[in-house]
Amino acid sequence: MDRVRHRCHPSARVHTGACRITSRGKAATRESVLEVLRTMPSVIACPLCRPDSELGLLDS
Repeated sequence: MDRVRHRCHPSARVHTGACRITSRGKAATRESVLEVLRTMPSVIACPLCRPDSELGLLDS
């Protein structure tokens, strides 16, 4: 998971391990990422690497 801070939109983004736009952050378990994406509206899935699709979150 990666914290991205912009002047007008502080947020956190979740990436896959193979995402090319970030090299910072820390590894997380599948369960913790799913819980964060489901329960915290300020955390978003990276629109390029789509961890929500990789984890099957969009399928359910």
